[in-house]
Amino acid sequence: MSVMVTCDEVPNKSIRLLPRITADSVRLVWAAAPRLLIVSIVLKLLNGVGLAATLVFGRDLISSVLAADAVKPGIGAVAPQLATVVGIVAAIGLITAAGREVREILSETTARHAKQAIIDVAAKVELSAYETPNFHDRLLRASAAEHRPIQMVDGVVGTIGSIASIGGIVVALLTIQPWLVPLLFLAGLPLLIGVVKAGQAMFGFHLRMTTVARARGYLYRLLTAKDPAKEVRAFGLAGYLTARHTALYDQHMAELRKTTRKRFRIAVISTIGLSLALGGGLAGLLALALSGRLALAETATAAAALLILGERILTTVNNIGDLYEAGLFVEDYTTFLATAPHQHGHTGTWPAPAKFDRITVDNVSFTYPAANGPALREVSLEIQAGQVIALVGENGSGKTTLAKLLSRLYLPAAGTIRWDGTDTADLDPDELHRRIAVIFQDFARYDLTARENIGFGAVEHVDDQSAVQAAARHAGADSYLSELPKGYETILSPEYDGGRDLSVGQWQRVALARAFIRDAPLIILDEPTAALDPRAEHDLFRRIRSLYKGRTVLLISHRYNTVRDADHIYVLDEGQIVEHGDHDELMAANGVYAELFTLQAAAYTGRRSDDAAR
Repeated sequence: MSVMVTCDEVPNKSIRLLPRITADSVRLVWAAAPRLLIVSIVLKLLNGVGLAATLVFGRDLISSVLAADAVKPGIGAVAPQLATVVGIVAAIGLITAAGREVREILSETTARHAKQAIIDVAAKVELSAYETPNFHDRLLRASAAEHRPIQMVDGVVGTIGSIASIGGIVVALLTIQPWLVPLLFLAGLPLLIGVVKAGQAMFGFHLRMTTVARARGYLYRLLTAKDPAKEVRAFGLAGYLTARHTALYDQHMAELRKTTRKRFRIAVISTIGLSLALGGGLAGLLALALSGRLALAETATAAAALLILGERILTTVNNIGDLYEAGLFVEDYTTFLATAPHQHGHTGTWPAPAKFDRITVDNVSFTYPAANGPALREVSLEIQAGQVIALVGENGSGKTTLAKLLSRLYLPAAGTIRWDGTDTADLDPDELHRRIAVIFQDFARYDLTARENIGFGAVEHVDDQSAVQAAARHAGADSYLSELPKGYETILSPEYDGGRDLSVGQWQRVALARAFIRDAPLIILDEPTAALDPRAEHDLFRRIRSLYKGRTVLLISHRYNTVRDADHIYVLDEGQIVEHGDHDELMAANGVYAELFTLQAAAYTGRRSDDAAR
């Protein structure tokens, strides 16, 4: 099988963009590690200067050896020059080794800085961004480009070093046979054009394969992660999923081979041009030497310089090509950092109130970005401080979507949600989130300690053992957490040494404890008892007013008997509120609520009767 790829070939961006992209990369690396960057550049420059010095002193050494051979004075006459050349070569080796180690640290430091910038963007964008394929594609490419800024700086530093070397060689050649210099530089132009085309080809490949890479990564996680492992094995899905993963990898490799063949053809044509120019220059030198118009020492030096110059031009042009290719990725990365917060970001800056008297939802509609129809349509309701409000309805009726809007994880497409008259879209979302404790039915299970799994509900108390234990006792989780091998310091995952897993019901109590520890005026509980046994469920709902005394609770459930004591119940159906009131009023209305309540009660009573008969 294959994944449909919608990305077109990368546009032919001009190499004139390279200075700006390079400046962006240097700023990124400078922000990560300015001192290391300076050291790395200095070492590269010293390396280039050292190579030029080796050529100059090497030429003098060869001339001295030839002169000494004529008078036969012994090795002592050239010993100082020999020692100088050997010393320069040794220094170059040490500089190269130091540069390699500095580069390694600089690379990781820059990658860390780049990754943190991605994390900052991902944490700030609206949750709706994660509903769009384009955001996921760009996020993946940005994550994959974390080493590209240092690659560009390496290219800049390498190019500087190469240019320094070329400068020294050019000076040497200009004093011997100046006509060789423009010959090789002209031959380097096709090489430069070639590496630009090659860079465009590789970036285009990654652009086309982004969606394929995401799909392949997802299948890999299905085949290797713990959570899906049970179902993959129970249904015998490994073979099917592996075949799909293999097919996507085959598609990736086919595109990669096509791209590398194109790049190789470009490299062959451009390299042949440089090689012919190099061969022509050497042929000219040999002709001059054989005709006696060029001394042997100068011929040897010029030939060596020519060969090294050809290699340095090749290296420099390839560095520029690497710069251009990496620059395309860096531009994609910096554009993501700059545009994602504006495309998916929030605008609210007003401080959120510490508490509220009333929350009003006025004609709110919402459609998920990838959905065909609205999840909510013109929903209106009111929540008074201190009330227990219930949302009920069948699966897919919009209960959880409304909870996400009330918890400011999404913004309405139409209508408003107001805290005491202030639109939540105008409030600072981070501050507002701190005023809300929300536990969804698909709550997170962190592979961290029990203390952290509860303390994350109020991260400022994550190290407060007494607060964590108090929350666990409220949720009925202390009895088994305290019995773990390391108590609350036990990692709740068998994937780590000494770690332990919990049952589904025990995990749900840990999630409830996470909500208890948060000192928030609004508590949103989405199916908080789905994994609890009937006795524990009844106990929780019986005590919910005392547990959350002084706070407002929004309770979402599809079990109608659990919400009968709520102050007000809203019944949703196909994204709309079809009726509301307290339990008695809704039963008297004999509408959707009464029908579903009666059906569930009859089904439960029937099951108990059948159990008793057996």
